[in-house]
Amino acid sequence: MSTGGGSTLRELTALLFTLRRARLQHPAHAAQLHARLLISAGARPHPVLLTQLVSLYAAAGRLTDALRAFRAHLPSANLHTYAVLVSALARPYPDLAFSLFSGSRRQLRPSPHVISAVLAACAGLQPLCGRQVHTCAAKVVPPGDVFVYTGMVDVYAKGGDMESSRKVFDEMPNRGAASWNALLVGYARNKMCLEALSVFRELAAQGQEVSLDQVSVSSVLSTCAVAGALNYGRQVHACATKVGLELSAVCVSNALLDMYTRCGCSRESSALLNAVGCRDVVTWNIIIRSCIHDNRFKEACVLFRSMVRNGTLPDDVAFATVLQASACMSAWAIGASMHASVVKTGFLYSDGVASSLITMYSKCGFLDDAHRAFVGAKDHLHIMSWTAMITALQQHGHGMQAIDVFENMLENGIPPDHITFVSVLSSCSHSGLVEQGRRYFDSMTRVHKITPQNEHYACMVDMFGRAGLLTEAKQFIHQMGPKPDASVLGALLWACMNCRDLEMGKEVAKKLFVIEPGGKGGAEVDDVSGVKEGKGMQFNQQLRTKSVPYEYFSKDTIKAIRPTGVSAYSRVHGHPRLPAVESASNHCYMLNYTENEEIEQYSISCENFYCGAIMLDHIMLGQVKAPS
Repeated sequence: MSTGGGSTLRELTALLFTLRRARLQHPAHAAQLHARLLISAGARPHPVLLTQLVSLYAAAGRLTDALRAFRAHLPSANLHTYAVLVSALARPYPDLAFSLFSGSRRQLRPSPHVISAVLAACAGLQPLCGRQVHTCAAKVVPPGDVFVYTGMVDVYAKGGDMESSRKVFDEMPNRGAASWNALLVGYARNKMCLEALSVFRELAAQGQEVSLDQVSVSSVLSTCAVAGALNYGRQVHACATKVGLELSAVCVSNALLDMYTRCGCSRESSALLNAVGCRDVVTWNIIIRSCIHDNRFKEACVLFRSMVRNGTLPDDVAFATVLQASACMSAWAIGASMHASVVKTGFLYSDGVASSLITMYSKCGFLDDAHRAFVGAKDHLHIMSWTAMITALQQHGHGMQAIDVFENMLENGIPPDHITFVSVLSSCSHSGLVEQGRRYFDSMTRVHKITPQNEHYACMVDMFGRAGLLTEAKQFIHQMGPKPDASVLGALLWACMNCRDLEMGKEVAKKLFVIEPGGKGGAEVDDVSGVKEGKGMQFNQQLRTKSVPYEYFSKDTIKAIRPTGVSAYSRVHGHPRLPAVESASNHCYMLNYTENEEIEQYSISCENFYCGAIMLDHIMLGQVKAPS
């Protein structure tokens, strides 16, 4: 018996066996086996052989060759061949995978296996793609197919359409643990905390039908951490202990540690940390981040050094965190040594690391180095790093250059976010670009679909005040959507000072005191009075600093700043002026408003950190691979 190409069934069976074995053991031999296939089976090989060849190329990472082989032998392709290729293309090339699926629908009736494969691609595409696959699935996939419809729940959740995700979930006659986890993770990812907790209660009530696992527990704990829901978190902790997941699953123990540290429960977090036998890099990152959250920047750097000494290799999050601490301390020595390690370990193109590098150099006063770090990784950067560079230029008084970078970002097709617009509007304010600031503010909702927040309105009011447009600033506040907070009224107060309007200044000061009585927002305005006419106007104020201070950024403006944004990706318009700092050659770096003895201690700490950085280079060089 012979088949296409004159080959016997025995020869083709042997070739099929060879292809399958090569896919598991020797995927690099795909080209040789492809040539053998052409000789043995001709131009139209059996569909099973073609499927194995495509799978072999995919296993070798040669997706271009897999697609080329598929197209060359397209008449031999069957549904399984489509499914293999779509699965291989789903993550690296989702557009191509979806296009291939759409084309196959005209020739072949998609199977549940093909639909499952294309669902992975839809997660990275527009929500409309997921709806198209859902429509197709409703025609060919039975309602009881848990795998396919769980994928649909996940696709809608990743697209932010939790209403459709919940609807698909409710219509499923059978639900497995993966179905519950997909919905729960979706709510957590979209920061819908109450809904996530509600789903977790439903899941816990299922009893023996569906048991809690580490994915569901860690997801709801992350939700509790973000929402600050300590009581709910403790209840979930009790559930995790009951099912034996507290210490057996590393992701659960890390989520518990993160939840307690974010909620400020140092006693519980310390007890949990002592109970955890094995600390991975995620555990260390949580501990270091908690130090930064509590303004213990020096301790964060010491913990990073301890992590390296214990043999744990830092990842991009660890590097970004210690660079963040360096920026807050204006510790150029630590930041520069981390920059060298980042370059050697290949994490330079991570957006979080790049943005932290830019911020570190900027806050240490080295704007040229910040720009150099930005340009060196420009082709690989995303919104965080672009925003960091815009913020750095704005903080150093280069408003026009900051706007140029913003325009360059738009030309590169990178959409801005609400934080980017804070820096851009502030740049327009300090540069006197009123009309351009108006256009950028209008483009937030009209072009970029971003709802302005109080910080954006504060920038606009400050811009009008600097330009002497006090009436327009007041009208702008009356027309704003959200209720003005202390930052907006503070900007209007100083606009009154610039425009020498004493009566309006008194009125605004009273409103500011009503919004935050006792100076909880950072300052109390005890007295507002004018001086003699003809000598200008002056506000005699006593600013009593509280836990969240009003900070001066120039001689004539004041902004309300929360001390939570310590990286480039924060809401900070600028940083407070620090006392004079010794030259970099002395390795003496000043902590923000510290005493002299603390500066001396920190000078020694910088030298010790250099030793840790050198050891880090020896440990990590050649061992850490950056993500592709």
